[in-house]
Amino acid sequence: MKNLILIFFSFIIISCNDDDVEPIVVIPYEPVIINSILVGKGNLASTEGISQQNIIINNDNIWMDLRNQIDALYIANGLGNYFTETFFEETIIDFANYTVIAVFDRGYSNRGHFIEVTNVTEFENNIVIIVEKSSVVNTQNVASQPYHIVKIPKATKPIVFE
Repeated sequence: MKNLILIFFSFIIISCNDDDVEPIVVIPYEPVIINSILVGKGNLASTEGISQQNIIINNDNIWMDLRNQIDALYIANGLGNYFTETFFEETIIDFANYTVIAVFDRGYSNRGHFIEVTNVTEFENNIVIIVEKSSVVNTQNVASQPYHIVKIPKATKPIVFE
């Protein structure tokens, strides 16, 4: 009889066990617009200077190499020695806190072409940079290469250009 009572109480205790599992609520990641800060924007006076590309810069060495390459275009064309010092909003970047995004279009034989970083959005797994090109009719036959350089808060996620 003791065994029967023990089995009965065991059954009651087991059946009273709270096996209800709290559902896990997954909150979807909300994309965040990142405000970029202008470093430099315009047209380089060259069609053969810097290849058409998007550059992610995370250190002073790469930043100085790019600045020197731009300045060398102007020295070679007799247009001055310090283009970046004169026309960039800033030349000293705190790479501990910022990542620089530089976009260069191809060279053109006339003015009127533009390139712009129009949006920077952080998603769950990456940062997407939207780059747009535009042009206006311009008959001024002066070599040009559109560029746009911005800085964003230090990026730890992969950066993708669209």
